[in-house]
Amino acid sequence: MQKWIGNKPTIIQKSIISKFENMMRQVEINYLHSDEVVLKVIEAEFDKKSGNEVNGLLVITNQRFMFFGKNEQHVYNLIEINDFKLQTDGKDKNEQRLILFIGRFQLDFDDLKKNDDTQEFLDILEQKLYDPNIEILTTVTHDFEYFLHETRLDDLKKKNIKITPFLLKRDDMGLSKNGTRLLKEIHPHAQLIVEGFYQHKQKEGNFIVIDKDVLLYHYDNKKHNAKLIRTWYFGFFNGMQLDHFAFKTEISGQEGKLVLNSEGKQFESILTQMGIAFIIKTRRRYKKILGFRSGKWWKKSIASLTYLFILLFSGILIFSEDTEESKASTISTETKDEQVQNKEQVSEKKKQEKAARLAEEKKKQEETARIAEEKRKKEEATRLAEEKKKKEEAALLAEEKKEKEEADRIAAESEEEAAATVSYKNCTAVREAGVAPIHKGEPGYAKHLDRDGDGIGCDR
Repeated sequence: MQKWIGNKPTIIQKSIISKFENMMRQVEINYLHSDEVVLKVIEAEFDKKSGNEVNGLLVITNQRFMFFGKNEQHVYNLIEINDFKLQTDGKDKNEQRLILFIGRFQLDFDDLKKNDDTQEFLDILEQKLYDPNIEILTTVTHDFEYFLHETRLDDLKKKNIKITPFLLKRDDMGLSKNGTRLLKEIHPHAQLIVEGFYQHKQKEGNFIVIDKDVLLYHYDNKKHNAKLIRTWYFGFFNGMQLDHFAFKTEISGQEGKLVLNSEGKQFESILTQMGIAFIIKTRRRYKKILGFRSGKWWKKSIASLTYLFILLFSGILIFSEDTEESKASTISTETKDEQVQNKEQVSEKKKQEKAARLAEEKKKQEETARIAEEKRKKEEATRLAEEKKKKEEAALLAEEKKEKEEADRIAAESEEEAAATVSYKNCTAVREAGVAPIHKGEPGYAKHLDRDGDGIGCDR
């Protein structure tokens, strides 16, 4: 299951495994490609158009966005998703609602808990929608055995590999673990890496590495880097004194002392294996008790008071155990009943809020559909009116054209009839009629009047 939640999952991610393990195995077999990498998975509910809800998993990989629930699967390539929107899930401020826009439709998911895991999922989704090909390092894909120190972060930046804010936060495990992981990378074959320091004139370093030699480092947790301060070969510890305290161990010599905050016995064993001769400081039995080893009176006093307090407190717990158990049983029963009642009330309230929200959304959708239908009808009526107007105008133009053609025809026929009925015997008659010269096409024109054939008669 490490493929789904990584090697350092949160409690929430572990609960997802316990709830959906069988589903994840089926998805891995039937849906995931061989080169597909899961970037993040969270729990959510899918809102169906029927109003029903399906509980399941939201999955984002380096290639796709997916939802898997009981009898419900949605799988989309990241390039198919246009955008997404976040809303508050009803009146519950601790939950969110995710709306995906894919082409002309949308998918609604609710009950997204407001936590770091959900925020990382949304950060990844935003980055992948902006650039589907970008490579992102997440809490699932990162190996927490390796520390994101200064050099590694620079290398990732050069390769244009993005890192989620939650990964940076979760990878920072404090000075002890950060320093240990970094030094393990520098010295992969080290026998021992432990916190400690060297005391000479002043304290030096904060980590000791036992490799081929004994090395003293100073680790800077702000800059996330380590600097080598001193190196000793094993023979340097010949003749030194080892003093084991409750937690720390001091190795003292003439020049100074090396202090290990823990793992003193293991260091002693390594020195023995290397053939180093050393002296172990011994104490009387009572001085081996924590607080009495140093011999200082104030430490003895504090230790004595502490042991006395522990003894008295243990006695009180034993004598009051029966009473407390009875009382606790009654309180537990009452609390359990109250919790069940409160849970039922919250569940009922949540159902009512969800039903009201769905009803409101349905009402908005119906109103939107009604407005769209009215707009469509209005546009259709306008279109039909325009078409009717155009047809009427075309018919009117056709009628006017027809009437004009008929008038032209009648006029032409009248001219022809007039031309056919008028005739002149000679040019004298033409001149007497006052129409000389007479042109071709005019009433009374004839060839015997136009002897030169230029289309003008009686012009001389």
